[in-house]
Amino acid sequence: MTDLLRPPRRIRVSDAARESLYVVHGNGTRTLWSPEKTPYMVEPMDCMGSRLYDAVIFAGPARTGKTLGLIDGYIAYKVINDPGDGLLAQITEEKAREFSKKRLDREFNASPDLLERLSPRANDNNVHDKIFRAGNYLAIKWPSKNVFASSDYQFVLLTDYDRMPPDIGGEGSAFQLAGKRTQTFGSTGMTMAESSPGRPVLDADWRLPEDEPHRAPPTTGILDLYNQGDRRRLYWQCPEKGCRQWFQPVKENFNMESGLVFCPHCAVELDPKKKRQLNREHRWLPEGCELDVDGVIHGARRPVRIASFWMEGPAAAYQTWGQLRAKLAAAEATFAETGDQEDLKTVINTDWGRPYKSRVSAKSRSSLQLMDRTEAIEHRTVPAGVRVLIATVDVQGGKNRRFVVQIHGFGPGREMWLVDRFNIKEDRGPNNDQEPRRISPATHGEDWDLLTRDVLRRSYRLADGSGRRMPIAAMGVDTGGEGHGEESVTSQAYDYYRRLKRDGLQDRVYLLKGGSTKTSNRVRKTYPDNSGRKSRKSKARGDVPLWILGTDLLKDIVALAMDRDSPGAGYMHVPDWLGRWWFDELTYEVKDAATGKWKKPGKRPNEAFDLCAYAVALYIILGLETVNWQAPPPWAEDWPRNTLIFDPEAREEPGDQAGHRSHRGRRRRRVVKSNL
Repeated sequence: MTDLLRPPRRIRVSDAARESLYVVHGNGTRTLWSPEKTPYMVEPMDCMGSRLYDAVIFAGPARTGKTLGLIDGYIAYKVINDPGDGLLAQITEEKAREFSKKRLDREFNASPDLLERLSPRANDNNVHDKIFRAGNYLAIKWPSKNVFASSDYQFVLLTDYDRMPPDIGGEGSAFQLAGKRTQTFGSTGMTMAESSPGRPVLDADWRLPEDEPHRAPPTTGILDLYNQGDRRRLYWQCPEKGCRQWFQPVKENFNMESGLVFCPHCAVELDPKKKRQLNREHRWLPEGCELDVDGVIHGARRPVRIASFWMEGPAAAYQTWGQLRAKLAAAEATFAETGDQEDLKTVINTDWGRPYKSRVSAKSRSSLQLMDRTEAIEHRTVPAGVRVLIATVDVQGGKNRRFVVQIHGFGPGREMWLVDRFNIKEDRGPNNDQEPRRISPATHGEDWDLLTRDVLRRSYRLADGSGRRMPIAAMGVDTGGEGHGEESVTSQAYDYYRRLKRDGLQDRVYLLKGGSTKTSNRVRKTYPDNSGRKSRKSKARGDVPLWILGTDLLKDIVALAMDRDSPGAGYMHVPDWLGRWWFDELTYEVKDAATGKWKKPGKRPNEAFDLCAYAVALYIILGLETVNWQAPPPWAEDWPRNTLIFDPEAREEPGDQAGHRSHRGRRRRRVVKSNL
């Protein structure tokens, strides 16, 4: 207990870590922590031991050594030199346990100065609680209302802050709650948050203010906390003798072609071998200050009690410029081919240390502007360039019960054409000669067979005037809708699929459902089974495949197709026979920049947008995204070689359908003529 009463030893945090903290490496060896590789961590670490600041914020990419310095190094400093109770908050309970076992336990055992200060009582040291001989206590927890309630801590450390929930139990952010826990200790209290940026830019049109060159874009999370501080950015000095100007090693000063950082003042590209020297001679420059050629800082920093730091990927000690270039190029290529932004977002956030600005505008799109780019395409005709036809179906309930059907043509590179749109509201019998009967998809299973007759067996004439036709290759059906139990859209969809399986048509039909949680998967195959539950909302027995969709990600791809200016890969062609109503449906939803979710601002219809997203999902499911279009499968060849295309007058049979993965023997099928 005498250690708690003894005045703290006057030593910098970085010097304390250099003296006592042993780092255990993956091969089991240990070395004393040194700032040699990460000299830029010294200033943030030392600010944590200063009474000038209530908080330290560090935003930066992975592979910078920030966790080792700001978490491990500061804990070593507190335990040895200034004992006090502390809280380390990881993003989840599992991560807290992992961090405690794999890092803290190993470092404590490897560092004699730390090991001798641990309590010798076995019950005092477990995964989530560490008690020391001086009586001070370290909690290794995760963000929850209970963790941040009541208890006071001299220091709270928040790691990977942007992956924590933005609101903890309705009480506020983790940083706000942590600040309350350290407030009792006055100027000796410390709250630290570190993370790579992970929250989206909220204003796509934001521009850097000239009078605030260090301000981060408008976002939440770690960069919002950075903006509240004194905004220190990392600077390097150009090594060229005729220049010697200071500049930031950021993405704007990185040449993607050469993979080299360049000085924006003299345009000279830097030798990667000089990176360590440039980091050793770095400066952290606060907002409102300037650097002279001798590296002396002039001016006054912002009068706040938060020391905030932000660095980017080119300066990260454990990542090369070549790796940065390769990762970004690969993510850009994936985005160009698929429209999926997830890899690009991850690379920008974690490798480059920047917030991601979505390539999909969050602003509403104009239906009139889209109408201005319509093309003279004959209704219900397959335009040149289409290799495969995909049908998507949305099930609508209520008084206006119906199947809403959209036919899409796809070509190489996800170039898309709208070929047809119609509703199925009633059944007039197989020969269209009976009294109309209003359909009810939730209660009448036979109504689903209309999809086979009127959608799956359709074909459309080619635009070349040859009379040949292209059939529907695959159909995707949304399974969400009204009803419960056996009398529900979901149950009827499962039964419909079972009948398709009996008839050998199951490989061409895909049941779809929008995911209820945020996901990085655009499509995911599942086999729902609720047969063991008493309260069953549908007849799921584990025998019917259901594709769960990352709806927001798929709609991002559709939105990008709308935003593209010229035909080609990823472009959406829209025909001039569509009415204004269709374009209103397509553009009604708006993306929430804060959450990345697409939402309807009111109750107007959005079926066109949903059906396009389903079509993109089928494009991915069918494997068309990864097709080598120089040697595509026979059913996706160009028209002269496409095995699905047939001439009804010559009674030609179409070949194997898309979705058949095996080289099974072909079965002759009856050709169903369309009346289109």
